[in-house]
Amino acid sequence: MKKIFLTILAVLISVPFFAQPSNVPVHDPVMIKEGDTYYIFSTGNGIDVKSSKDMVNWKKEESVFKRGELPSWHKDDIPEQKGHLWAPDIHYRNGKYYLYYSVSAWMNFNSSIGLATNTTLDPESPDYKWVDEGKIIDFRNGGEGVNVIDPNVFVDEDGRVYLLYGSYKAGLRLVELDPDTGKLLDEKNPDVTVLTTSLGEGVFLIKHDGYYYIFASRGKCCAGIESTYHIVMGRSKDIKGPYLNKEGESWVDNHFTMFLEGDYEEPGRGHNRFFTEGDTTYIVYHAYTRSADGASLLNIKPVYIDNDGWPTMENTGKILKAYH
Repeated sequence: MKKIFLTILAVLISVPFFAQPSNVPVHDPVMIKEGDTYYIFSTGNGIDVKSSKDMVNWKKEESVFKRGELPSWHKDDIPEQKGHLWAPDIHYRNGKYYLYYSVSAWMNFNSSIGLATNTTLDPESPDYKWVDEGKIIDFRNGGEGVNVIDPNVFVDEDGRVYLLYGSYKAGLRLVELDPDTGKLLDEKNPDVTVLTTSLGEGVFLIKHDGYYYIFASRGKCCAGIESTYHIVMGRSKDIKGPYLNKEGESWVDNHFTMFLEGDYEEPGRGHNRFFTEGDTTYIVYHAYTRSADGASLLNIKPVYIDNDGWPTMENTGKILKAYH
């Protein structure tokens, strides 16, 4: 009996902890950890923020930008903008947190990406203060016809920093950032790399075993149980691509490999981010959930690796540990 108990205990210990809350409303989430606290940043008025000690129980925090304290450039740049900021992405380097976000309005494809920084995420700290660093890139210099939304910043192992962005409107793009400022490396004439011409939104990049893996969402978003959102992937040996699917076909030609699709209970799953802690990488995304009347709820799940070296949601017994 003792041997059986120890065997069961060993199996339980080997399974990574993960949370899949069924009652946390969120849209376009990204997760990061400071100290013993996890933070979720997501689309909302002034950018929504939630905190948790266990990835299960979440507490709403004050928004990044308070009402009446939004940077004036938001409305100057996008007159229809009313404080509802989209799809943030966050990372830590150089002793501070870099929070990139979209400044846009529904069905307005003239969009911009802004940056705010903070030295801590703890609202109780005397050092807690979000600093507006201004606009990073917009529809004027982000590529012809591109909807400049859904930022994702990737800091490569050599210290070079890249910004990925875009949507179905002309596809996804990549530019290099200045590691010191977090802004464009060349602000006057940014070197914009075309990753896709029409494929995807909510782009996110990770690195594993010599490959860059790209993820994006397809399908209909924001329609409750009528949503058809799903996540696709590709990979490349070069950060600038071309990114290929499992059959070797290019993302530029709208070819991709399915990563996570919806089901009856969650017909739409999308706008994913990744979070790595220890030896485990988690996918963080929102799902339009039938039992919650189509509300968009937070999901956090571990990611695995298949026999061909591709990330998968199937439990292969091999946990993904990704760099991002």
